[in-house]
Amino acid sequence: MNFIEAVLRANEELYTLLHVKGLQTTHHQAFEVGAGGDRSAGIDLEAERIFIEQILPFGEIFSEESGVIENPATSARIVLDPIDGSENLLSHLPYYGTSVAYIEAGKCTQAVIANLANGDVFIKDEQGLRQGKIGSDTFLHVKMNVFSKVGIFERSYASNRVHQKLFDAKIKYRSPGAFALSLAYAHEVSFVLYVGRMRSYDVEAGLFMCEDLYTFCEDEIFLVSKDKEIFDRIIGLFKSD
Repeated sequence: MNFIEAVLRANEELYTLLHVKGLQTTHHQAFEVGAGGDRSAGIDLEAERIFIEQILPFGEIFSEESGVIENPATSARIVLDPIDGSENLLSHLPYYGTSVAYIEAGKCTQAVIANLANGDVFIKDEQGLRQGKIGSDTFLHVKMNVFSKVGIFERSYASNRVHQKLFDAKIKYRSPGAFALSLAYAHEVSFVLYVGRMRSYDVEAGLFMCEDLYTFCEDEIFLVSKDKEIFDRIIGLFKSD
């Protein structure tokens, strides 16, 4: 079993836990603040345990919840967000997933982002970016959606300034609340925008999947888009200050 297969197996186990067994009272329990700075919920720690069992043999794990889980036998590093959008999950909002990036010699070479709400899975390795479903062996190369009408603005609630600029420019967006997962859909939507401090757990896998898109990252503003016109329009809003 290779790394991608191990990650897919962990996602399948977690998907079954959520959709067959269902959330338990212990999954809502709040624990200490994790390595990423957010308070861990029981489901975060349960998901982390599932991933550790499957992927620790492939490298040292850098997890949002527990920090570093060592593996002295390899120099590879795995950046893990066991539940991306856990507040959505615990609130029964269907937009949450997992994010895993495999780092070799300081460079991401493999990544998997899964949507645990609808079963979408995105994988990228030397064969390129592909999409399939949890539990399926069929993965097709991702194509850009030329008909997209809206973008994604994660953490829009935290930036009145940027919100007003987009509103004045009549640029439509949604704010679903799971940044890594939103990056996985960047080829589908008009753009993905994020304002604030970015953490490795949030962006490693997603940035790797967006390498072929237009990207801007400066002063805690991150933008990625497949559309050069919308990319330039949004960048122009920031540079007009």
